[in-house]
Amino acid sequence: MKTHFFGIVSLILSSLHLSATVQPIPFFQASKEQPYHLSIGAVLFNQDGRIACHHFSEILGHKDIYILMRESMENNETPLMTLDRGLKEEFGATAQPVAFLGCLSGYLPDSRLSFEKTTLYIACQLVNWHPENRDLDDPEASSTIEWLEPDVLISLMQNQGIRFQHRVDADESEIIKRTLPYIKQVF
Repeated sequence: MKTHFFGIVSLILSSLHLSATVQPIPFFQASKEQPYHLSIGAVLFNQDGRIACHHFSEILGHKDIYILMRESMENNETPLMTLDRGLKEEFGATAQPVAFLGCLSGYLPDSRLSFEKTTLYIACQLVNWHPENRDLDDPEASSTIEWLEPDVLISLMQNQGIRFQHRVDADESEIIKRTLPYIKQVF
């Protein structure tokens, strides 16, 4: 009987070890089986009231693309954990979350994988910025981080939205507008 018991315990422990080492399927990231994607976005503003954004001079055949920080949620993360990780990886920044700003959601047609993407946005006040600490393996590492006046960024986003009408997240101007009262509260 003891041998049988220890055999069962050994089997359970080895299966626990096996499941701990196997990478789980990404729960929040789009796939053919699950065409939905969840990201956390940040409107990161500094002490001068400027907002950080990625500027890609060229990406995937498109020129002058501006986007806010958007990080895909990973398994077992809360939105604030994803926010913190995304700010560090994409901008080399730490920030104080100030307010939830709502979301942008829409269908993104793509020949490789079409899916519905939802991004939850959070206004954040910069605490520290060390761009040299960006994660160079992150796809956004090829961008230049620019700190722009809100009105300038709103205009850039609106024009970009016209260029890419098939992508609801190409125009993040409404999210930036929602941040303005929080920036004004700080100053």
